[in-house]
Amino acid sequence: ELDAPGFDAEAYVSDLLGRESLQGLLRVESGLVNEIRALDGEKKALVYDNYSKLITATDTIRKMRTNMDPLTPTTSTLSPAISHIAETAASLAESLQHRTMTADGVTAAEDAAADEKRSQRETVRWVLAAPKRLKDLVEDGRREEAARDWAEVRRLLEKWQGVSGADEVEEDCMKVMEENVPEHPEDAR
Repeated sequence: ELDAPGFDAEAYVSDLLGRESLQGLLRVESGLVNEIRALDGEKKALVYDNYSKLITATDTIRKMRTNMDPLTPTTSTLSPAISHIAETAASLAESLQHRTMTADGVTAAEDAAADEKRSQRETVRWVLAAPKRLKDLVEDGRREEAARDWAEVRRLLEKWQGVSGADEVEEDCMKVMEENVPEHPEDAR
């Protein structure tokens, strides 16, 4: 009740005087004195603790400043060096961009042409493997996938009319598809 925000000291004392004897008042007074001493001791401990932490923090800051002072000249010379490195890297990148040479001495255009040829060879291999691939798909019961694959192969073979071997691949694919897949995927149901 003493810690309550609306504590009325006069009302408390009046109440004590009205209900307690002299011996009771002395007990209450003794208890209050003990509580005050305990609170005072806690306050002193907190002040000492905070003071101790303040001194430790001050020492730490002092040590950090002492350790950083020798580095100050080094860090001040780093900035121009880093700027120089960045400028050099930018100029190298720009000059390399103009030359666009790979490690083998092949220009980027030649490298792109080689990639295009590689891609074309892979496409030719894919088309040449179509009859077997279609047959495998049909045997695995994947008729719709075979029909989609055949449509893509047929589109490429139409572009390759007159190319040696294209007619044979088309005939082989048509034979696989005619034997195993109806012309319309709806008929497969």
